[in-house]
Amino acid sequence: MKEKLKTNRVFIFLFVILVLFLAGGGTANSGEATKPRNVIILIADGCGSEQYTLTRWFKGAPLSLDGILVGGVKTYIADSVVADSAPTASAYATGFRTSDNFISIGPKETTLPNVPVPPEEMRYRPLATVLEGARLKGKAVGIVATSRVSHATPAAYMAHVPARKMENDIMEQAVHQNIDVVFGGGKRHLFPTSAGGKRTDGKDLSAVLKQKGYTLVENRQEMLSFHSGKIFGLFANSHMAPEIDRQEFAPNQPTLEEMTVKAIDLLSRRSDKNGFFLMVEASEPDWADHANDPAHLMSDLIQFDKAVTVALEYARKNGDTLVIALSDHNTGGMSIGNYGTSKSYSQMKLDRLLDPLKKMKLSSIGLWIKVGKERTPAKVKQVVKTYWDLDITDDEAKAILSISASPGASDEDSLPHEGFGEVLSAKYTYIGWTTHGHTGGDVPLFAYGPGSPRGLVDGPEIGKITADALGINLDNLNKRLFVEAARALGNDGTVVIDKPADAGAIVKIEYQGKLFELPVNQNILKSGNREETLEGVVVYIPNTGKAYLPLQAINIIKGKGK
Repeated sequence: MKEKLKTNRVFIFLFVILVLFLAGGGTANSGEATKPRNVIILIADGCGSEQYTLTRWFKGAPLSLDGILVGGVKTYIADSVVADSAPTASAYATGFRTSDNFISIGPKETTLPNVPVPPEEMRYRPLATVLEGARLKGKAVGIVATSRVSHATPAAYMAHVPARKMENDIMEQAVHQNIDVVFGGGKRHLFPTSAGGKRTDGKDLSAVLKQKGYTLVENRQEMLSFHSGKIFGLFANSHMAPEIDRQEFAPNQPTLEEMTVKAIDLLSRRSDKNGFFLMVEASEPDWADHANDPAHLMSDLIQFDKAVTVALEYARKNGDTLVIALSDHNTGGMSIGNYGTSKSYSQMKLDRLLDPLKKMKLSSIGLWIKVGKERTPAKVKQVVKTYWDLDITDDEAKAILSISASPGASDEDSLPHEGFGEVLSAKYTYIGWTTHGHTGGDVPLFAYGPGSPRGLVDGPEIGKITADALGINLDNLNKRLFVEAARALGNDGTVVIDKPADAGAIVKIEYQGKLFELPVNQNILKSGNREETLEGVVVYIPNTGKAYLPLQAINIIKGKGK
């Protein structure tokens, strides 16, 4: 009897262990097995659950994302219930909630009632990113995006500015961040206006990159042919083409999947034993949603899912990689079903939903390009028939043209093409939209690998989870990379910001009779004929007039060495 009881106890004990194993740390996806060596963050800009659902129906098969759905993310920011990409991506990059338009700097004093008012020393202060921390730990680091790489989401991992539109400053900081792999658009922010670029400071940052040992590539073949070293691949002057338009307008641009494959290959070989950090953004689902354009949306989301597949294949093969996929916010308020299905929603057949979408061969951006300068109702009708297979009316064509001619529609980053979706979606598809802007709901969270999160997560927690996975102490990193110069030097030093016309600002410091110059947005300290390369960039915040330097620079100025 005693032997039988003993056997039963052993059985129960082993059963409990098995249950705990399966429920907890028994798989690579549980987050309990080991500390990850690599972290890959993938962001689908502007997507809620409904966008993924529609894409799954359109694909006709499960998404790679489906098997790693683990929770959701709260996206509100310090001063708004509805978020923009700059502060949400900054939360993911730094572990701190910040204000609208800010790129990885502390929030301003005005906050939502549930968000603590930041202490004065935190307001506008640069916030160190997980990419910067990974680099200082000896990891290889990379950025991939289909937008300009100086756009909000990639910028949040590489730069620190008080306004997302400061893309020249963002690009200069990116050039001086010693990032191993950068792929995306935005070539225009490397070159001065005299060379056809957007820089008003006269700088040619392509020359700086070459001096730093980078290889610059501009098309798919050059990227695929590259095998070792540091690489800056900018494949478009501005943003890259929508995936659905790529073959028509930009066949030499790589896909998001191809850029992700190449980035992981290069980073994994450069990282040796230290591992790597990679952020991949499918930038354009957001613009598709802004334009109420399901064709653009699905083509880019399918590419995003392919990029996730690449990351998951690497993670499953190696067992030491944390993969987190998520969105920064929702856009467009998209729904499967609209006012046209108010009485027939329970009879929605798949062909009824998908057939109109499958006929769309270009994005609304592509349609607008095809309309060109011949902005007549007849031309609009012809283009819509050719590429969306819709026979629209003269009044609908006129309405599309009216929206494109509305105030602000000619602005550089505006959406003159959004009239196509606004006028046609509700009548000719069964997709609904509530806005051309962002919406404030939680977004899905997908994760796989050691350290993966679970449940409903606050936005800044993504940054903290990433930092913990990479072995980064964010508080220590902030103290190391961003010291307020005037406070650190005290009465023994003077700090002056020299802002010459049509040139970059310079932090000029006099300390105990010695003179030092630190160009803003760069990682350089100059003193006489001596020049030091710093481990972080110099940041000037015009809102407060404060300059922030790496602690390394303060130590050099004070004669304490590096």
